[in-house]
Amino acid sequence: MSTFKHGTYSKEQESKIKGILSVKQPVVVIGTAPINMGDITCVNKAQLINTETDAQTYFGGTNNIEGFTISEALYTAFKVFGVTPVICINVLDPNIHKTAHTEEAVAVVEKRVTLEKIGIIPDTIVLKRNDTSIEITDASYTFDAEGKCIVVLATSDIAKVDIEYDFLDPSKVKDSDIIGSIDPVTLKPKGMECLKEIFSRYSMIPSYVITPGYNSNEVRTILDTKAQLINNKWGSMSIVDMPETTAYGEAIEFKKSNNWIDEDQILCYGKVRFGGKLFYQSIFAAFLSASVDAGNDGVPYESPSNKNIKGNGISYKAASGKYEELDFTEDEANLLNENGICTVLSRPNGIVFWGNMTSIFQPGGSTDPKDMWIPVKRMFKYIANTIKMNYDNEVDKPMTPSRIANIKMNINTWLNSMTKEGKLLGGRVEFLADENSANDMILGNFKWHIYLGGVIPGQALEFILEYDGAYLSEYFAA
Repeated sequence: MSTFKHGTYSKEQESKIKGILSVKQPVVVIGTAPINMGDITCVNKAQLINTETDAQTYFGGTNNIEGFTISEALYTAFKVFGVTPVICINVLDPNIHKTAHTEEAVAVVEKRVTLEKIGIIPDTIVLKRNDTSIEITDASYTFDAEGKCIVVLATSDIAKVDIEYDFLDPSKVKDSDIIGSIDPVTLKPKGMECLKEIFSRYSMIPSYVITPGYNSNEVRTILDTKAQLINNKWGSMSIVDMPETTAYGEAIEFKKSNNWIDEDQILCYGKVRFGGKLFYQSIFAAFLSASVDAGNDGVPYESPSNKNIKGNGISYKAASGKYEELDFTEDEANLLNENGICTVLSRPNGIVFWGNMTSIFQPGGSTDPKDMWIPVKRMFKYIANTIKMNYDNEVDKPMTPSRIANIKMNINTWLNSMTKEGKLLGGRVEFLADENSANDMILGNFKWHIYLGGVIPGQALEFILEYDGAYLSEYFAA
C-alpha cells in the first residue's frame, strides 16, 4: 500500500556513471633494518614509510647503514629517487639475530665513547669503570650517521671503560626468515607472509616486492609465487638480483640452468655503483620504475629502460673476492636482454637501466606480449587491480541488465580516457553470451571480457637511408 502524500518530495538515486579511483602502489622491501636506532619491536610487520620522520621512527632514518638492506632501500628511495611511499618488512629479530660482544679499556674522549660495531642494542649495554670495575649507570646513548653508538658519560673523571653489549647481526638472518611462515598458535605472519597484511592495513597494492641480498633459488621461486598474486587477489611483480659472483659469460647459463624464468619477475645483472658504495640493482630498478610511474600519474605504462639509473655503473664480485667494474657495449648488454636479463649501460643520455623484458623472455620462450614486456605486464596487473578494487562494492547487489550495462559503460569510459592520454593503444569491455552460461548466472557468476592493447616500447628504431638519384637534377637548377 502506498504512503499518502501531499506536497513536494525528492530522493537521490544511484548514479549510472561512476569514477574509477587509482590505488597507490608502493615498493615493498623485505629485509633487515637497524631497529636498534628506531622501534626495536618493528619485526615481521608491514610498516608504511611515507616520510623521513617515519623512517627515523621505525628504522633509524634514511642513511645507508652498512649491512642492513632496508636502510639501503630507504636511502635509495628518499635520497636518490625521491619516491614514496615504501613498505618495509623487517625480519631481523633482536631476540634471535644478535651477537654478544665485549670491549675492554676503551678510551673516553671528552666524556664520550664511540663504539665501532653497528647495530648495538642500547638496552643491553653494560658499562664499567676500567680501573675499579664499578658499573656506570648514568650514561646516555645516541647514534651517528653511520649507525655507530655514542656513549655519553655524565662525569669527566673516567679515562677508560669496559663495555658489554649485544648487537644486531644481519649475517644470522637466513633464507627461511625472509620466506617466513604463519605462527600456528597466534596466526601471526612472518617474512613474505606479511604481504597479506598490506591491503587490509593501508588499502595499497605493491607494485614490486624485492628481497635485496637474498636471492637463492628457494627465495626467488617463493618470492615469485607470493608476489604475483597477493591475498589470492592483487597482482604484483618481483625484481631479483643474480648472484653477485656471476660473471658476464655465466649469466645466461645461470638463468637457464636454475630456471629463473617467469613473466611476473624482472631479473637484474650487476650491482650498482653509487657514491663509492655498491647497491643491489633490484633496489635501484624498483625505485627508478616507481619514479617513472610517478611522472605518469601512477599508471605503469612506460618502461624503466633507457632511463637514468643515477648510479655510476655496475660491478660483479670476481673469483679473487674483489669487485670488478663492468662496462658493456650495447651488443653485450643486448645479449643479456635477449635472454630476459636486465642490466645497466652507459649511453649518450647517461648511465641507464637497460631492458624491457620480464625473465620469461629468451630464445624459444614465450612471445606473448602481455607476458614478455615489463610495461604491458604491469598494465594488465594495474588495470585488473584497479577494476577489482573499484567494483568490490558491486558484489552481492542485484545483477540486473542495467547494472551489467553500467559496469561495462564505466570501465569503457576509464579505458577510453587512458587511450586518449596515450597510456593504452586501446581497450574495451564486453559482456559475452558465450562466457555467461545460464548455469553460471543461476549460480551468481558474471563475467566481463576486457580487451586491452598495451603500449609497446619502441625497443629498436631503424632508419633506412637510400641515395635518391633524382636529386642530381639540383646540379642544373641554377
